[in-house]
Amino acid sequence: MLSNSRSVIFAMLSIACLALSVSAQPSARQLAAQEAADRIVKRFYETLDSGVVYREMYVRNERIRRAEVEIILGNMIRQGDHLRGEDFEKKRNIDFATMERGYVAMSNFHWLAAASAATYSGDKNKAMKKYQTEYEKYMAPLQDKTKWPMLTNEDVDEKLTASFNALADFFRGYVEKESFGTTEFWRRENSIEETRPPDTTDAFKALFATAGLKKDDHLEIVRKGRFYFYLLEENDGFRMLTWTDRVRS
Repeated sequence: MLSNSRSVIFAMLSIACLALSVSAQPSARQLAAQEAADRIVKRFYETLDSGVVYREMYVRNERIRRAEVEIILGNMIRQGDHLRGEDFEKKRNIDFATMERGYVAMSNFHWLAAASAATYSGDKNKAMKKYQTEYEKYMAPLQDKTKWPMLTNEDVDEKLTASFNALADFFRGYVEKESFGTTEFWRRENSIEETRPPDTTDAFKALFATAGLKKDDHLEIVRKGRFYFYLLEENDGFRMLTWTDRVRS
């Protein structure tokens, strides 16, 4: 009797484990989003230019794409206003092309920094010391309240975009493209300690609602190296909506 009971329990546990295994399988949409994310990363390593990714692999919906740029760059442009203690919004005259340049420069800075960490095989301490020098030259001055506010295209290009481009160029020199996809590359990517949880897809749907993103649109989160990719399903498959950092800075 006891033996039979054990057999029944074992069978029930086996069924439960099988059910968990089946339920843990990614959906077709999740697999499609993962494949899209893989293509995005591959394309970036081919070009070392997030501008190419932006032009080729971001959402095609112009309103939503524009909202992504305006949200990110708008926050950056306005963040220095508090240093002067005023509201400068009515005085601002910055066009979208300028904001796009800033967005791509900012993305290149972050993506190339991550790529150098994933591929560089040289002396990392020496490279970090050089980076600190570059940072003090290009980014530290932005803490100076006399550099703000940013009100014109020239302000953004010369103060923000140029700084991001300079640091992106620095990191580009430390990316070893041939290391992409190697065992060591994946070891480094998989060893990243996640210290910042992803934002929910509902949060982004609410954020982009005024640009036309709907609650029933399909948005998937994919972890790729240092970043969370938020991929929106359009007619031709999943495309990049936005990305955030998995590591709290």
